[in-house]
Amino acid sequence: MKLRNSVIAKITAWMFCIASIMGTVVLGICLAYGICDGLLEQTREEALKSIYRYANMTYSREAFWNRGNSIYAESLREEYFKYGIIKSDSLAEVDFHDRLSYLDTNMTDEELANIISDQLFIYLLVEKGNGSLAGIPMEYYGDYGDMASLAVESDALIKDSEWTYLYADRICYDVAKGIVYYRAEGNYYPVQNVSLCYDGSEGKKVYNYNYDFNNRGYMLNYQSMDTSLFDNYTEEFLDDLKQLQEVTGEEAEITQPDQTDRIEEILGGKGSGSIVNLAELNNTTFNYSKWGTILLDNIRSITGEELTLIDSSNIADGFFIKEAGYYLNENYTLVVRDDIQAEAYWVVSLIPDYVPADRLDSKYNQESWYVNYYYDIVDRNLFQGLGISIVVMVLSFGFLVYAAGHRKAVEGIVLTPFDKIPIDILSVFVCGVEMGAALLAIGILEETDIGRFAYTSLGMCGLFGIFMTVIAIAYILSLCVRVKAGKWWRNSICYRICSWICDLIAAIFRHIELLWKVIFLIVAISGMELFALAYFEDGAIAFYLIERIVLCVAMCLAAIQIYKLQKAGQCMAEGDLSYEINTEKMFWECRKHGENLNKISEGMSKAVDARMKSERLKTELITNVSHDIKTPLTSIINYVDLLSKEELHNDKAAEYLEVLERQSSKLKKLIEDLVEASKASSGNLAVDSQQLDVGVFVTQTVGEFEEKLSIAGLELIVSKLDESVYIMADGRHIWRVVDNLMNNICKYAQKGSRVYVNLEATEKSVSIIFRNISKYPLNISGEELMERFVRGDKSRNTEGHGLGLSIAQSLMKLIDGDMNIVVDGDLFKVVLTFDRYQPKMQELVLEKEEEGDQKEKENADFGLQGKGTAIRH
Repeated sequence: MKLRNSVIAKITAWMFCIASIMGTVVLGICLAYGICDGLLEQTREEALKSIYRYANMTYSREAFWNRGNSIYAESLREEYFKYGIIKSDSLAEVDFHDRLSYLDTNMTDEELANIISDQLFIYLLVEKGNGSLAGIPMEYYGDYGDMASLAVESDALIKDSEWTYLYADRICYDVAKGIVYYRAEGNYYPVQNVSLCYDGSEGKKVYNYNYDFNNRGYMLNYQSMDTSLFDNYTEEFLDDLKQLQEVTGEEAEITQPDQTDRIEEILGGKGSGSIVNLAELNNTTFNYSKWGTILLDNIRSITGEELTLIDSSNIADGFFIKEAGYYLNENYTLVVRDDIQAEAYWVVSLIPDYVPADRLDSKYNQESWYVNYYYDIVDRNLFQGLGISIVVMVLSFGFLVYAAGHRKAVEGIVLTPFDKIPIDILSVFVCGVEMGAALLAIGILEETDIGRFAYTSLGMCGLFGIFMTVIAIAYILSLCVRVKAGKWWRNSICYRICSWICDLIAAIFRHIELLWKVIFLIVAISGMELFALAYFEDGAIAFYLIERIVLCVAMCLAAIQIYKLQKAGQCMAEGDLSYEINTEKMFWECRKHGENLNKISEGMSKAVDARMKSERLKTELITNVSHDIKTPLTSIINYVDLLSKEELHNDKAAEYLEVLERQSSKLKKLIEDLVEASKASSGNLAVDSQQLDVGVFVTQTVGEFEEKLSIAGLELIVSKLDESVYIMADGRHIWRVVDNLMNNICKYAQKGSRVYVNLEATEKSVSIIFRNISKYPLNISGEELMERFVRGDKSRNTEGHGLGLSIAQSLMKLIDGDMNIVVDGDLFKVVLTFDRYQPKMQELVLEKEEEGDQKEKENADFGLQGKGTAIRH
């Protein structure tokens, strides 16, 4: 229990928890890194070789960009990067030992002579004609057992090309060679795939041809009876033919039976793979104008009549494309490949076996520090360290959870200001801070070179990690404190919104009696608006204006009636119970509420009258009874006084007479107090309010009790203000209040203690405060002490009737003051509060003059006394 409340224990647990969490995270990341990258199965040398390979790629690009710069080449050598740049399309004939083979190198002659070509790392960089640069790491030279495979990979980058989009403005047919061309920008591109449909002896048959660039003619690809590809196109062609017959009145001939064999022989050639000359069809009935639908590259269809005829023998041969490298896309656009001129540069380099750790400027160390860090941890037993970190983390965090919310010398759970923040706002804030810190750390590592330096990276990540860990732990502990305190979900914005919605729904159902009328009115008005908008579009604006005017009038009437009800309530609250509301012109709920207020006014008037009548009867009863008792009591007191003056020779008779005198005096005092209490509570005492200096009054009044307090063994301490403080009150009644309080103090204060009387003031009020220590246990509240016949002395061993405080309270109310009693253990405290009075300047001047006159008179009297004394001497 003590350990849970110890601040030192909590701080120690915090430190252990943060350190163990950081250790667990770091070691966990190392373990995950080792598993994902396969470091668990590799030696340090093997892992470093792979990292050095990546560093060589970076170095190779930098060496190429700074080729010819000897100073930069030497700086790279100092960083243990040794390289050479070769300009060649192929490495097949390159001598790596010859310095002349290199465009630039930082290797010595001895190093060149001792080069083992299979251990060279190759990086290919291609500079294209348009100025762009492309690069690709090629692996070690020795990994290519066959130079042909290296040539294939390098050619793909060296021999590059790009695509150009051309618009084919015409489709031409060469009547000399039977070739179909796309014409684009003055050049003729052979259509690479052509399909024709011919209705021959065996029925409709499709002939498909591919263009052979070597033979510069069409080669039969296949012939098929499946004409589904041409069905739609054939129907369109027959429709066009029918329209042509209707216009010309002639029947068009599609083919002639006597030439079918010849046409089929030309179309089919010598079978699949044979070259076919479609120009031979020019002299048959199936010439280009009768081909119907022609399908080009399986994308575009065209009729023979749409072809533009050309004769290649009359066109220069240079306008005809003689090799593949283009195609027709879905948009009927010709896509042509253009070869790009490029120059190849080979950066060959040696990957070092070892780089000294003090070379922080070397990329080998900058890229491999985390690998070395991983193997250093593994050498120190990664799994044992991870296990210890987890155990310490669990124990320290468990203690923090156990101790959360507990404070020394405080019972129960203590909520800090952090724990009082709504849980959903706190959760969003913490998540935002954590994500922001993580993204900031990642951004710094990626956008700067800090990630290349081990100590800087670890220090920065450590600071961010500690910050994020502290925030996370504080958040979780705050959740634990809230759970321990109970009902944690109530301190959330979501809960408050839901509670507000539930309260609203409950309020609606509680007041459904009134709300259903309001809802019905809103629905009715909305329905009328919708009806007007739907059926009276032209008059919608007029309807809207009329509706607004009616609503404004109704709202004004409702506001007037609500104001009348408010005014009636205010009058009743101020005591005017005779006020009555005129409900004749009110409507609905306003009329009901007005009638209820009138009934309340009537009922309250009757209750007040009954109460006043009861108080008068009580006062009259007390006055009459007191008068009837007082008359015989006066006789008893007088006869007792006479007997006390006689000489009584019997001691017992004298003792009885003394008791009779004491009890009759006590009874007389009780009757007087009872009459006074009755008059004070009913307000039948006259009040003569005058300007009163409270400081002077308190000093004079309390000073009269110094002797009585001294006899009771009490020390009086009076504290008042330096300035004069005034109130408007009746001094007689205030003196009576103070007299009752001081008599109570003399009777009930602990002997040997102090009695404090303080005067305090603010801009608007003045307070007189009495404090003393009671000699009897006060197991009663201040409100009960001010009731009649209630005494703090339950055993009633002292004098008193329990009327003094009740009379004091009634008198304070009579002079518009306030009396408040505070009981705190044995401390008894009474506060008398009055409204402060600010006298005018003239009144203050007159008061000062009166004080001056009084002092002069006192001084004069004092002088005369002195003179008389001197004469007597």
